Amino acid sequence: MKKVATILAVVLAGFFVFKACGTSPEEASEGTVKEFISAIKDGDGKEAVKLLYPPFRDALVQDVKLPLQLTEMKPSEMLACVLSSMGENIKKVKVLDVKAIDDKHGEVIVKVIDKNGTEKILAFITIKDEKRWKIASISNVK
Repeated sequence: MKKVATILAVVLAGFFVFKACGTSPEEASEGTVKEFISAIKDGDGKEAVKLLYPPFRDALVQDVKLPLQLTEMKPSEMLACVLSSMGENIKKVKVLDVKAIDDKHGEVIVKVIDKNGTEKILAFITIKDEKRWKIASISNVK
């Protein structure tokens, strides 16, 4: 039984390594954005923050205006709180377009509809760091 479990573990590990290596920039970018939005919708700001490229995350922290009681928190914790609260308002998300900019950058265009019916089109620029794809920029598309 141990032999079967070990073989199964090796086969599954090989599958996931192969799958990760064979993922295109488009697939990886789209997956990262979907994971980010899902974390926000689930109110899990800490997981969403992990998907942000560090220089972009730090820039967002600088832009966030917070009440005094939140200033005692670490910058990434503050951002996680803000992201968690944003998810309550999201009703529907649809990926409109995904394209590779190059081997290490991608762009994902997403339509977000809030509970009031307001639609926003957002462009997510992703970047591949040493370990995985992360979000390097989010901007409104007009």
